[in-house]
Amino acid sequence: MEDYYQTLDINKSASSNEIKKAYRKQALKYHPDKNPGDKGAEAQFKKVSEAYEVLSDDNKKRLYDQYGEEGVKGASMGGMGGGGFSSMEEALRTFMGAFGSMGGGGSESIFESFFGFDTSDERVLRQGASKKINLTISFAEAIDGIDKEIAITNYITCDSCSGSGAKSSNDIKTCPTCNGSGQLFQTRGFFSMSSTCSHCRGEGKIISNPCSACKGVGRVRKKQNVKVHIPAGVDNDMRLKMTGYGDAGEGGGPRGDLYVFIRVTPHESFQRDGDDVYINIPITFTEASLGCKKEIPTPKGKSYRITVPEGTQNGKTFRIRDLGFPNVHGSGIGDLLVNISVETPVNLNPKQKEILENFQKLETEDNHPKKKNFFDKVKSFFRGK
Repeated sequence: MEDYYQTLDINKSASSNEIKKAYRKQALKYHPDKNPGDKGAEAQFKKVSEAYEVLSDDNKKRLYDQYGEEGVKGASMGGMGGGGFSSMEEALRTFMGAFGSMGGGGSESIFESFFGFDTSDERVLRQGASKKINLTISFAEAIDGIDKEIAITNYITCDSCSGSGAKSSNDIKTCPTCNGSGQLFQTRGFFSMSSTCSHCRGEGKIISNPCSACKGVGRVRKKQNVKVHIPAGVDNDMRLKMTGYGDAGEGGGPRGDLYVFIRVTPHESFQRDGDDVYINIPITFTEASLGCKKEIPTPKGKSYRITVPEGTQNGKTFRIRDLGFPNVHGSGIGDLLVNISVETPVNLNPKQKEILENFQKLETEDNHPKKKNFFDKVKSFFRGK
């Protein structure tokens, strides 16, 4: 005579939750998937499943405690055809039922790991597709930020049927093929397998009278105007995510997202490097020699006066703090870097040439320290040879 308590390794005072936990442990240990080809494990799996079926049912447990195994078999002869499991299919279904009632979110993942499908009876919810658009903005719009209105065509939830796809709630019926589960089950040997119900496409419901507006789909295509907030400091090729602005989901599923890819048109004077901005300022030979003050443009459109000291060399860079781009994540502001380009005069008239020739006669090595230093190094190099 089989001792069901001993089979599950529990005592008679075990609670229903303790019975479930004990069965779960034993069933996983002897499950056919973990013991392929092991007839002993297969037989033990049937035993622990049979023990759980009896002890998890209050009426069967009461009969078993009072009359033993024969009491349970005798009570089930009328409708069940005898006690125990006649096939692995019945044992696996007990396994499915036990793990489907464990709670806590862990049973579905465990069952999926063995059989590859979900035991939930709820209608399949499919998230809508996400969308992508390209948006071009100007250099000035990128530094200040701007709100843009764009037109997109999306699937939206049908207003006429509120996304159900049916003309009325009475037109939604339980699928007779899968009895609302959305899955069709097959058993081959000791493997229980499932496939999506082709009649209801896994939704568990069928529509007898479709909504005329959406033809039973639950969604319709519609052109919409959407306001996109472009934050200050965005850069070329950055991506903005607008949650829930994609297509409406199927079966009441969540909406997809909208991804906005930014393109910033180049500026004719400014070049951006991260949050810093560069600008090249040409000055004359005399301005570089004598020094000058210059009004320069800034990325935000205002002017800023800089002082160019006398003797400024070509390629000199002046850094002006906090006149660059604001960081798009709020981490400060970049700088404006002013590159000086000394322009050599061309198309000189005779008078200008005469003045420069007289100036050249007055030049000394002290007027050109870089030149003097360079040739001193050259001389040193050749002396070393």
